[in-house]
Formats: sequence, C-alpha cells, structure tokens
Amino acid sequence: MSEEYTCDCTGEGRTLFIEKKTVSGIMLTLLLIGMLTLAFNIQPVKAEPRTWIVDDDGPADFHTIQEAINAASDNDTIFVKSGKYYENFVINKKVALFGESKDTTEIEGVMLSPVWESVISIRVDDVEMANFTVTNGGHGIYLGAKRSIVTDCVVYENHFGLTISSSSQNLLRRNQLFNNSYNLLVLGGWSINDFIQDIDTSNFVNGKPVYYLVNEDNLSINPTTFPNIGYLGVINSTNVQIANLSLSRNGDGLLIAFSPDTLVENVEAIHNYHGISLMCSPITTVKCCNFSYNDLGIFLYYSDDVNIKENNISHNDEGIFLMCSNYDVIYHNNFVENYRYYQARVDQSYNCDWNDGYPSGGNYWSDYVGVDVKSGPSQDLHGSDGIGDTPYIIDANNRDHYPLMNPYGAPPPPTYTLTITTTVGGTTDPAPGTYSYTANSTIQVTAIPAANYLFDYWELDGVNVGSANPYSVTIDKDHTLKTIFSPIPPPLSAFISPPSASILAGQSVTFTSTISGGYTPYNYQWYLNGNSVSGATLNTWTFTPTASGIYYVHLKVTDSKGNTAQSDAARITVATVPVGGYSIPIQLQTKTEPIIPYIALIATLTAIITKMRPKTKRKR
Repeated sequence: MSEEYTCDCTGEGRTLFIEKKTVSGIMLTLLLIGMLTLAFNIQPVKAEPRTWIVDDDGPADFHTIQEAINAASDNDTIFVKSGKYYENFVINKKVALFGESKDTTEIEGVMLSPVWESVISIRVDDVEMANFTVTNGGHGIYLGAKRSIVTDCVVYENHFGLTISSSSQNLLRRNQLFNNSYNLLVLGGWSINDFIQDIDTSNFVNGKPVYYLVNEDNLSINPTTFPNIGYLGVINSTNVQIANLSLSRNGDGLLIAFSPDTLVENVEAIHNYHGISLMCSPITTVKCCNFSYNDLGIFLYYSDDVNIKENNISHNDEGIFLMCSNYDVIYHNNFVENYRYYQARVDQSYNCDWNDGYPSGGNYWSDYVGVDVKSGPSQDLHGSDGIGDTPYIIDANNRDHYPLMNPYGAPPPPTYTLTITTTVGGTTDPAPGTYSYTANSTIQVTAIPAANYLFDYWELDGVNVGSANPYSVTIDKDHTLKTIFSPIPPPLSAFISPPSASILAGQSVTFTSTISGGYTPYNYQWYLNGNSVSGATLNTWTFTPTASGIYYVHLKVTDSKGNTAQSDAARITVATVPVGGYSIPIQLQTKTEPIIPYIALIATLTAIITKMRPKTKRKR
C-alpha cells in the first residue's frame, strides 16, 4: 500500500491524497521541459564594438592602419592618432575610421602605379571615414561601395582626388579637394542609382563649392545664380539651362546624367578627365563651348538626339566619343589636334549626322587633307565653296560629307578669280570661263584639243609658261590662263637635190633640201655613206670628194616635236682625172642592126640629088 500525504488546502476539512510515485513523475516531466526550453533559447554572447588605436610612433594597438583593419570586426572603430602614415590600405569591413585631426593625421600613398593606385580604397558598404589628409595617390580616396560617409578630409596632390565609382547614396561633407590633377570624379553606368549621392556645398574643389544637383527642374545655372562653381553635376533633372561657366580640374568638367532637355551654352571645360559627360541625357544641346586639354573632350553615353554644334574641341587626347548614342547631330565644330587617340570615335552608335547639309557644311578637322576646288551638293562643280571636295572619314559607317576647309567662325580667307580662255581648236577642263577660288589653292587645268588640232602651249597672264599638260595654277592673285591650239600639220617629209651626180675628184656638188609638214623649226643632219657629217647641220650641204668612187648622201630632219624624216639617198659617181689630159675614145659599132632602113635612106638621098642636078641639052 502506497504512502499517503494529507493536505487540507481548502480549509473545509477535505483531504487530498497524492501518491508519492505520481509526484515524482510530474517533477521529472517539468524538469525535462525546462531543460529543452533553455536549450532552444540559448543566445551567443555578442561582443561589444571595440575601438582600436593606431599610432605610428607610440604605444597603440597597431602602428599601421591596414593592420588595424585586418584585426577589426564589423562595427568596430579605428582611431588613428596624429602622425604621418606611409601606406595604401583597403577598407573591406564595415568600420568607422577616424583620424585625430585632418590637419595632423596624414596618409601619404606609396605610388606603385602612377595612375590607378589608391591611397584609401573603400570596398564595403556603410563605412564612415573622417578627419584625414590624403596625398600622393593614383586615387586619393576611392569609394566603390554604398552608403558610406566621408567627411572632414583634405585630399591634395593625387592624380584623382576623390572618386565615386558605380556606388550610390554616399554622403560627403566638409571635404577639401585641391591641387589634384582631377579633383572629384563620379563614375557610373546606365543605372541612375550610380549617380544618386548626397554631396552638398560644404565640399570644396580648389577653394570653390561643389554643386551636385539632384532632382531639379526648370533651373538656370550661371555665375549669377550659382557663383564660383568648383564642380557641377546635374542629376535626374529636366529643362536645365547651363551657361557662361568655366570648369576645370575634375573628373568631369560638367556631368549631366539622366537629365533630358538640357541646354549647355558658352561653357569652358579645360584640363578635366572628361570635358563634358552626357550620361543617359537625350534631347540635349551643347553649343558655343570650349572643350580643350582634357583626356576626352565630349563623352556621349546612351544619349540620343543630342545636338552638338559650334564648339571648339581642341588639344584633347581624344576629341569626342559616342557610345550607344543614336540620331545625334554634330556640326560646325572645330576638331583641332586631338591626336593622341582620335579626333572622333564611335562605338555602337548609329544614324548620326556629322554635317548640316549643303551649303551649311559639317565640321572643321585639322587633319583633313582634301582640297577645295569643287562646289555643289555633289562637289562636282568647279570653283571653291569653303567645303572639302571629299568626305572626312571617321570610320566605315561615319563620315563628314561636307568638311569645312577653315575653322568655323573664323574670318573667311581671301578668294581670287581664274579666267580660262582658248584659241580655236579645243577646250579645257575646267571649261573656259571665270572661277572663284580660295587663296593659295592649286588649280589643275587640262587642255583638250579638238579633232585635227594639237595643244601647243599655255599663256599665263600673257606669258608663255610651256606646254606641260595639265598645268597647275597657284591662286595667289587674279589670273588669266590662255590655251593655245594649232592645226595638225601633214607628216614631216624631206627631199634633197640633185638626186644623183657624176663628177671628178676635186669637183663639188651642192645639195639642197625641201622640207614639208611637221613643226618648225627643223633640225638638219647630213649623212655620207650612212655616217653623220660633222658640222653638216644646215638645210644645204656641199660635197667635195677627193677620191674617186661611188658615194651616197642623205638628209635626216627633226622637227620641234621630235618627229623625224629621212630623204632618199643621192648617188654620186666620182672619177679620177687621167694623166696627159682627156681623150675621146672611138667606139666601134658591134651590134648588128637591121639594114633595110639604111637602104631606104640612101635611095631617098639619091633621088633628091638627082633631081637637083642641072639638065644638059642633046645635040642634033
């Protein structure tokens, strides 16, 4: 029988009987439930955020900042005491990094790469940094993460001062950037989030406030409304007019991102990484600006229907770069000596016009090598019109069909006239007439003779200047060029007289010539037995042989055009004078002749004589 416990819990004399075994089971069950509950609710002990001390010369947790970052955990604080720290470091944890004073806590980078090495590189989100002086880096501060805070820093004498690259929602306050090659650079892509930053005018570039304007509409930006601008960015805004500014020494002289219907006029942007960047900002006009001595003068990225005109784009490493930007119109700009890379470059952009049609023209290109001696929409008419006769080639799909011969806006060069005339017998190309040409042009004129005529020579301003065909005239004043034609003469021929002769040695025979056809004057050369006779170069020649024999004489004639003719050879028989004088030899007839004619002749003579004899009378 089990033990019994009596408990009067009601005060009414009631008795509660509980078995001891039952109580033990209940208590064990409650204990197990409690243990399980405790097991499921155990939490690790969370370490409290810690502050690490860095001192380059004194007692501290670390002597370099990178060592402290490596040892720190998220949400820790790193406090850097005054001093000069020679290092480049990467912040790859969510920490707060504070210097003791921006005036006394200096970080000088180690230039491993002269352009891209960063002194401070922030690579994770939600980092705080304040109170440092940063110098001697490719990038002083490189911010490649979101929602970080950079405040109260001095950044000087770096290639890029402070760079924000493809990150958003960062906050900049009271930073001073000066004497960097490019002080502030905001890089982004096609996403608007890349450009949403909180940067107010407490930040300065070379002593001038930074204006980073976001979500503005119907805004006019000029020296009156925004005086003394050190940096200008216009983000996610519409209908903004920007005029009469001078912007230099930044990543972008002028940054316009996701801001359509913007007008930029009379802005000078020099010595920047990009003179102007248009990022996803269509229907923008940029005119009458000066973009010079930048790495890239104008950068268009995903910006369609942009009008760029009447700008000076000169002495940049690259003049203009269009990337994924279509239907843009670019004309009346002066592209001058952007020679390190390209005057103009196009990537994945289509249907862009590089001129304003004819006769308005296109752009001036300092490396254009064409000439201007033609005119008209097809550049096939004679005469200068200030437009190159051949297109300026940008690439296989882009060309300026009407390149300007002189910088747009410059006074036009003087022009002179060339009057072309001809004699009867032909024409010229250009055709006879009066044409106007730009000074110092070289005009080539070709003589075209008619049938049965030959081109003879040119007369420039009344002076014979030769027969080179074509002939080039330098347009240094008004000129008249006359083309002389002449009929084609009959072929050149030569005859000599006598055609033959028989003389005695010591006697002379004089040969004369008859020349016809060809072109006067003629050149003569007499030949004896096939050899030229020295000095016998007149139209007559006297031959006096000294020995008997048979000789042959001929004449070769050359006219003024180089044509030649040769006479037939004359035969000269020369006999020797005999000793003792001359004798006449008697030659016997040895040839048998018919006798009948002789008999008839004798009979006739006999009859005549008989008839003439007087008659004698007979005696009876």
